[in-house]
Amino acid sequence: MKVKVRAFGRLIDVLGDEIYVELEPNARVKDLLAKLKEKILSLEEEALTRYERGEPELTILLNGRNIHTLKKLQTPLKDGDLVVLLPPVIGG
Repeated sequence: MKVKVRAFGRLIDVLGDEIYVELEPNARVKDLLAKLKEKILSLEEEALTRYERGEPELTILLNGRNIHTLKKLQTPLKDGDLVVLLPPVIGG
């Protein structure tokens, strides 16, 4: 199965603005995050691991819906889904 990942903010530097990720059938959001961390060793680990510890520094949308309104990291993915990764914006 293949999902499209669209990144924003500082994640564009390491992921690009849009990539396709190949996943096993029945994959969940947590599997996608693990694949991204494995694929891009230079990725800021904290941006993804904090989410796994319950400190969502990253907003994750699945087809326009925040995964917190779904099953969080256990949200199932299907072929053709669009996952958007939105890191917090800091500045003034």
